[in-house]
Amino acid sequence: MALAVVLATVAQPTFAQRTIKGENLQGYESRQFRWGFSLAMNTSWYQLEHSNSYVDRLKTADLSDDISMNAKMGIGFNVNFIGSYRLSPDFLIRLQPGVGYYSRSIEYKGDVTAPGTTEPSEDGAVLQEINTFAGEFPVLLKYESLRRKNTQMYFIAGVKPSVVVGGQKKDNEILQVGTTDFSVDFGVGLDMFYPFFKFAPELRFSRGITNLHKPVDNNFNNSIQRMSSNTITLYLNFE
Repeated sequence: MALAVVLATVAQPTFAQRTIKGENLQGYESRQFRWGFSLAMNTSWYQLEHSNSYVDRLKTADLSDDISMNAKMGIGFNVNFIGSYRLSPDFLIRLQPGVGYYSRSIEYKGDVTAPGTTEPSEDGAVLQEINTFAGEFPVLLKYESLRRKNTQMYFIAGVKPSVVVGGQKKDNEILQVGTTDFSVDFGVGLDMFYPFFKFAPELRFSRGITNLHKPVDNNFNNSIQRMSSNTITLYLNFE
């Protein structure tokens, strides 16, 4: 992904030299329909709300027990199609269906046993990783600023329903989460017009509002009352 950004930046002066005068893709920003695709890299994590039983354990535990439960970030990727429809000179509706790979984990320290055993883990910690593939169906509203030669800033916001389509293990010994999510998305991007296509790097934040906690009677799930997703994604959009 980083290589693509570097190549696009280096190539911009070369493309600019090929234009005679004025703007690339003249009138493109006024088209009623647009089509394209996007490649992206994401970092995501869970936001935890601990259960009452977990809080009670903290109150009664000896300091040497070092009881803690923390969410860890992971790296993933996204591939999406883009379809945009212009509502007015400044606003567009964008549909961006696709698939995303997400890697999230939770580290549990203290009085904990390793999955599938009755013995404590050797280092006193267990890392529960949850790697999933999800089908995504974002519906977004895009606001575009005035075009200045071959660049144009924009803001984007909307909602993103998603459903897990693979990757998650079905084992009651480990942490389990729900298979459907609903998030609120918002971000900022820069449209860059080249002679034959439009390239737009975009940074977007997704805040899940669905409680992903799935009650299972084990050491990990009993410590959680609510669990939601957070994701920061760098999109490379091509239209």
